[in-house]
Amino acid sequence: MRTRTALIIIGRYTDDWQTLTTEQKHSFIERVGRTLSVCNLTPLLGYRLTSTPGAFIEVWEADDARAIDRAIKNLQAWGYARYVDARWMIGERAVEQ
Repeated sequence: MRTRTALIIIGRYTDDWQTLTTEQKHSFIERVGRTLSVCNLTPLLGYRLTSTPGAFIEVWEADDARAIDRAIKNLQAWGYARYVDARWMIGERAVEQ
């Protein structure tokens, strides 16, 4: 058996997010996807949490924790936290080879 490592992001858009145009918001979301993909993370799911406006949960998966660490550092380096108040959780699951 081998393991896959998940990055679970529970986030809420900040007040600065509300100042962005629709185009800027789309660009930001695309940049997040590119950043995580470059670090070899694969998107598994994403949900908007309707009970809290602007809140969401995303799950991304990678082969190892190093890729997750690299992805988080890259997000932090370009200012992800300005637009998203996020909590990062890391999990593992066993997969058959």
